[in-house]
Amino acid sequence: MGTLLMKTNFLAADVVSNATVSSEQSAFLAENLYNAQRRSKVWRSDGYWEITTGNNVLTFQETSGVDLTAALTVGTYASSDLLIAEIKSKMDGAVAAASTYTIVQEADTFRFKFTSNGVGGTGLFTLRWSLNTTLAAQMGFDTPDDTGALTYTADTLRLATEEWIKWDMGISTNPQAFIMIGPRNEPLKIAPSSVLKLQANETDAWSSPSYETTLTYNGRAIIEIDTAGLHTEALRYWRLEIDDLNNPQGFVELGACFLGDYFEGTRGKPQFPFRGGYVDRSPSVTSEGGQVFSDIREKTEKFQLEWFGLTVAEKEDLDTFFDDFGVSQPFFIVFDSETAFSSSSNYYVRYCKFSGAPNYQLVSPGNYQMSMELLEQL
Repeated sequence: MGTLLMKTNFLAADVVSNATVSSEQSAFLAENLYNAQRRSKVWRSDGYWEITTGNNVLTFQETSGVDLTAALTVGTYASSDLLIAEIKSKMDGAVAAASTYTIVQEADTFRFKFTSNGVGGTGLFTLRWSLNTTLAAQMGFDTPDDTGALTYTADTLRLATEEWIKWDMGISTNPQAFIMIGPRNEPLKIAPSSVLKLQANETDAWSSPSYETTLTYNGRAIIEIDTAGLHTEALRYWRLEIDDLNNPQGFVELGACFLGDYFEGTRGKPQFPFRGGYVDRSPSVTSEGGQVFSDIREKTEKFQLEWFGLTVAEKEDLDTFFDDFGVSQPFFIVFDSETAFSSSSNYYVRYCKFSGAPNYQLVSPGNYQMSMELLEQL
C-alpha cells in the first residue's frame, strides 16, 4: 500500500515563523487551523476586500441628473462589516448628500443591499453602476444603473475580493505535501466552483510567485503531494489563495491544514488485508413500550496497519514518529496515495491518533514488522 504518514508540519505553532490570514470571524479564528486537538474547531472567513484607486468611487444620485460621489478610503478591509461601515460613512457624508443610507448583507442570501431613507434631494435614489463598473462587479451588481426605488439588492453573491492564508517559514523550505480538511462527517465548506491555489515565493509578494499550482477540488480532503518536494527549490513564503466569492454558505471554512514532509517506507509497507471499522458511539435506550430512542453522536473510523519488511532505518524512523506524536497528538495519514483500493487518493486521507503504543518485533536481522491501531479524530 502507498501509505504516507505526515510527520513534520511546518505550519505548527512551534515551527512556522508567522501565520496571517485575510479575514477571520471572531468565533472562528485562524488559530483553529493549527489546534491539533480539535479538528472540529474551524476557521471561517469574514470577507476580505481590497479597495484600490480603480474601484474606490461610488456614484449615486438623490436628484435626477445630479451625481454625488462617495470616495472610499483606499486600502484593505478585513471584514465585510468594515467595508459596509466605510461605504455608509462616505455616502452619508458625501458633499450635498442629505439622505441617510443603510447597507447590509442579507441574512439568507448574503447579498449586499443598499437602502436610502429618501429625504435628500427630490427623494429619489439611483446607484450609478455604469460609472463604477469595477466596484459593481466586486459587490455583485450588474452594470446598468439601479434606479426607480429606494432599495437595491445585488444581482449576484459576492463575499470578498479574495481570501488567503499566508505562512512565513522563517527559512526556505520545500515541503512534500499539502493537505486541508473540514470537520469529520461534513464536506468542505468550499464551493466546487472555487479556484484554490497553493503558492510560494522568495519574498512576501504575490503578483508573480515562483511556485503556483491549482489544487484539485475534493469535498472530503484537498491534497497536493510530491516526493521530490512541491517545488524545484526551497522557498520562504507559502500561501493558500482561495477564490470562492459566491459560496452560498456565506463564508469559507477549513478545519485543519498540513504543509510539510512525510514518511513512506521504501521496503517496509503496510500489508493487505487493510483493516478498518466504523465507530458510532450514539447511545440508545429502549422504553417500556419498546420504542428505541437514540442520542445521535458523530461517527468516526478505526484502522489497523500491519507493517512488514521494515529495514532498520525505516523502523527507527517509525520510532521517531511515535516519539513525536505518542498517543496524545493527532497526525494526517494518506492510506492509499496510489489509489490501489479507492476511487482517489483523497478518499482515505484521515486525521488520526494512535489508539495505543505500536508493537513491533524483529523477524530476522534487519527485518522488522510493526502493528499500529489508529482512531480518526473528530
